Amino acid sequence: MSESRIGDLAERAAALLGAIGRLSGLLSGIVGERTARLVSAFRLEVRRVAATFALALAAAAFVIAAAAFVAVAVLAALWATHPVLGAGLVAGGFALLAIIAVLMMRSATRPVERGPGT
Repeated sequence: MSESRIGDLAERAAALLGAIGRLSGLLSGIVGERTARLVSAFRLEVRRVAATFALALAAAAFVIAAAAFVAVAVLAALWATHPVLGAGLVAGGFALLAIIAVLMMRSATRPVERGPGT
């Protein structure tokens, strides 16, 4: 091989290696940017879920307090004249709340049915 051909091949190989280096730098930048976006989206989702859980817990506490208040109000209103009726209404109210909670739990945990062809 002549020296000019070897020099030409060396220049082409150097250009190819330079292009590969630039391409790997570009890919590294793209992967880094996508990873940063994914981490940011994951943090936002975790924050959203934590806030939802905290608010649901507070709402549950308020519902329990409201149910207890209603129970005490019904008993106080009916205790002097109809204590058994008051106790029955309170028990029925709590049973109704329990049935509603069970039905909501079943609908939330039921698997999604898929239509034909999916």
